[in-house]
Amino acid sequence: MIRVSLDHLIVVYLAILLGFLFCVWVAAELFHTRRERRRRRDFVICGICDHVFEDRSEKHLMNCPRCGALTERSKVREI
Repeated sequence: MIRVSLDHLIVVYLAILLGFLFCVWVAAELFHTRRERRRRRDFVICGICDHVFEDRSEKHLMNCPRCGALTERSKVREI
């Protein structure tokens, strides 16, 4: 039988718990950034009225729902 003191057992338990929580946190952050990147890809800003709307189609030109102007899809950058 392996003899382990209570101090070592607590340290090992806390290290395993912190390692698990760190892995869960990293996985959640990766999932969140991937979802945000996918969502931001569908955003379109109208050049006339500056209305931001979501368009999931793959068309390069679409009509703005607010003013009806033809709007070209471009990359939306975060400030």
